[in-house]
Amino acid sequence: MRRRRRDDSGFTLIEVLVAFAIAAVLLLPLLRSFSTGIGAATRSDAATEATLIAQSTLEGMGHLVALSDGASIDRQEGPYHVSALVGRHHGDGVASGPILTVVPYDVAVTVDWQDGARTRSITLHTVRLGPPLAAEQSP
Repeated sequence: MRRRRRDDSGFTLIEVLVAFAIAAVLLLPLLRSFSTGIGAATRSDAATEATLIAQSTLEGMGHLVALSDGASIDRQEGPYHVSALVGRHHGDGVASGPILTVVPYDVAVTVDWQDGARTRSITLHTVRLGPPLAAEQSP
């Protein structure tokens, strides 16, 4: 029969459990920051995609929808809700009268999406030149 010696090398079960507990406590903040980073990257990707949708909608204004006072778009693109509104621009230095061959229009595109329980949105504005109203074209 073999006798156990006191100086046997190795760890006891208690030492292994304590080591795992210490490792878990030290790794918890690291895992939390990792999951926070993943969430931030997902939100950033959604905002980037929404911005691209808004930019492409702005580029299509005048082709998708005629530029006229009160024209609008309201559509769904996957998880994104896209709305656009066109209105006559009334800024400083805008001439008026029957001599205009083009008229400035304010165009605003808003893209909304759900991010968990929150609704996020991006709005882009621009001024586009379009044809004058029919009443302005006749002399």
